[in-house]
Amino acid sequence: MWSLRTLLAGGLAVVALSACGSAAKPSQGRGRVDDPRTGGPDYLKCIRDRGLSAVEMGATGIQIGQPPAGPTIRFLPTPGAATAAQIAGNTQGAEVIGAALLYPNAASNGELQAIESCLGHSVKG
Repeated sequence: MWSLRTLLAGGLAVVALSACGSAAKPSQGRGRVDDPRTGGPDYLKCIRDRGLSAVEMGATGIQIGQPPAGPTIRFLPTPGAATAAQIAGNTQGAEVIGAALLYPNAASNGELQAIESCLGHSVKG
């Protein structure tokens, strides 16, 4: 009988201890992806502050003015990715500014200077 009591006590101890620390921990990280248009430097706000009409386009783009005449900006993950796309010939007509690809279309020089000024805030080197 003594061994049955010991066995039951040991079993209860195992069950009690196994429940400790069994809560699932949340995954590490920030839990969201930064929007390249508004994270870090807020390019969209900067462009609008300069009096240009700009709207978000897709997940990583900005359309300034009306297409097809207005300039378009497409953001790639890194400046290196933007440069690689240009070298590969995948960005016909685009100007690379940091991680941004600026397609000027029929924009005026004044519009392009304002946009380039905004996009150039985070460029290093």
